[in-house]
Amino acid sequence: MNWLGLLSFKAARDPELAPHAYLMYLLLWTVVVGLFVLFLFPLLGNTLGFVIIAVLIFLFVYQVWYFHNNNLFAD
Repeated sequence: MNWLGLLSFKAARDPELAPHAYLMYLLLWTVVVGLFVLFLFPLLGNTLGFVIIAVLIFLFVYQVWYFHNNNLFAD
């Protein structure tokens, strides 16, 4: 399986590959947030860390809303 191909718009619009492409997106997002929480959050002050986490949550919700409105991932 072409793992990098799952990150393309072509895979997201293909009904057979869309669930795998969305899973790859979720896994990459989890890695980004996890690395922030594990390594950067302890170095930052609590207030700044919580603000950055709130921004990351907002970005995640916006991305899901964008995907839904533009029918990016095939159902």
